Amino acid sequence: MSERPFPTPSSDDVITALERTGYLLEQRVARRVEAHGFFVNTGRAFKDPEEGKSREIDVAAYRRLFANEESNITLGVRLLIECKKSSGPYVVLGRKPSDNGNPPHAHTMPISSVRWEVERERNRISYRSMSLWQWLGLHELPHSPNRDGRKGLQLVRMHLKGKEWQADNSSIFDSLTLPLMKAVEAFRPPRDRASVVPSYAHMELCFPAVVTSGELFYVDADVEAPSAVPVDWVSIDRDVNMEGMSGNFSMDIVTYDALGYYLASRVLAFAEEVQAVISSNPGKLLTREVSPP
Repeated sequence: MSERPFPTPSSDDVITALERTGYLLEQRVARRVEAHGFFVNTGRAFKDPEEGKSREIDVAAYRRLFANEESNITLGVRLLIECKKSSGPYVVLGRKPSDNGNPPHAHTMPISSVRWEVERERNRISYRSMSLWQWLGLHELPHSPNRDGRKGLQLVRMHLKGKEWQADNSSIFDSLTLPLMKAVEAFRPPRDRASVVPSYAHMELCFPAVVTSGELFYVDADVEAPSAVPVDWVSIDRDVNMEGMSGNFSMDIVTYDALGYYLASRVLAFAEEVQAVISSNPGKLLTREVSPP
């Protein structure tokens, strides 16, 4: 065999280089998600809802939980995951949440609310309303996101500068939060907003998440002497106000080592509880006017 005029990397060199990029982490995450019954794509392209250009999400996965073909009713769960190869840990600063029972922004309800008549006087009818999420009792389910005992408010990444650890959040929004927000809007299923009686109902539980190869710590800001406690995953809220996307956006930060536990205890545990509610009476998803509670 003739000598090559340029150096050739060994197998170990190639794998080491790929490890640094995070490409192998994406594939490992995809395999773990697939093992939990999801149909998975890596590097899935989507149209940026704000700028119109093509973007990619590292791992996009979907699993159908319920379908009534006759009434065109479906319930599914979607994962939108950004994978981050990190030499330093992520730290979430949070507090105990004061929840109002509203659905996380990423979840798509086929109708936003239901209403019922409270007073009728001549030609005037008064109504009261409630979100469909609350009407179905999803905020009260044992594994509902509304029952989270802790909620992150700030996410930072730790890195060594000389001999000191530094906390930095300068690129968190642009590299993690914003891409996940845009992916949520791009993959959101359509809703029948015009009809008094909707002709279809596509309900989707969506979990935007960041999976990191590094460690994850949680710092409780409610205590006088906080400490950094290792955690498997934690949810973080961001208040967003920008063109086309506003409100409270929630995403989960998960360590790769705990990904299987997260999928079982966070995603599928709640999804199966919702499935039981919907399958018992699918027609609720097509009803805007209800009897008084």
